[in-house]
Amino acid sequence: MVCGSYEKRYNDKRMDNNIKISVCIPTYEAGGKGVFFLQKNIEGILKQTYTNFEIIISDHSINNEIEKYVLSLTNLKIKYLRYKEHIGKPAYNTNNAIKNSTGDYIKIMNQDDYIESDDFFQKVVDLINKGSKWVLSNFKHLNYKTGEFYWNMTPSLRVDGKHLLDGRNSVGCPSVGLIPKGELIDVKVTYMIDCELWYRMFIKYGNPGIVGGGYPIVIGMGDHQLTGQLKSKYNTMLANDKQYCKKLYNNK
Repeated sequence: MVCGSYEKRYNDKRMDNNIKISVCIPTYEAGGKGVFFLQKNIEGILKQTYTNFEIIISDHSINNEIEKYVLSLTNLKIKYLRYKEHIGKPAYNTNNAIKNSTGDYIKIMNQDDYIESDDFFQKVVDLINKGSKWVLSNFKHLNYKTGEFYWNMTPSLRVDGKHLLDGRNSVGCPSVGLIPKGELIDVKVTYMIDCELWYRMFIKYGNPGIVGGGYPIVIGMGDHQLTGQLKSKYNTMLANDKQYCKKLYNNK
């Protein structure tokens, strides 16, 4: 259930064009490409025509390259956090950024993803003003090795959303969504992080608003990704997550 204080704040803010968006970016060195990915990500955010936002960067890097880059920007909208706990576990890193945010809504952006259209935040706010309690976006994939775009997608939630509890992700990664303040990544989930998040949003807030008009979110794909490094453990992690999620949501 959504607490009463949040419901009141949500109702007060719903028709407010000054809704604040907190962009939360968990970072790490990404095989030496961390700064490159983050630079492209930040550029897509700073060009937004809707300007009431902040950027929270929680850094799991083992070096200081990302820290040096972010601090060189001297932008008051950007908050940098060095996070030395739970290294190698991106859910904790993401939550650290969320917990240090001050906005009304959370826009998780994976480090190697970015926003292509400069009116994306405005479209998101327009949907909130029309009554949406959370938002998803059309997206496309980018092969960083070849530079080619492929696999354009529109998020899809089936009748009851329970396919997500089987690990069948018809929505996308966390970068395609905007969620209410107060929601965190479930750190007990290891592989189905996005599936659990989207199912939770669906059962708590109903159907999302969808940002269409092209594919404004770009999802970066490459050898640097942690998911690719977990392939050998995929079956075990998926089975454990499915068992946990079905028990959590009493789904047989």
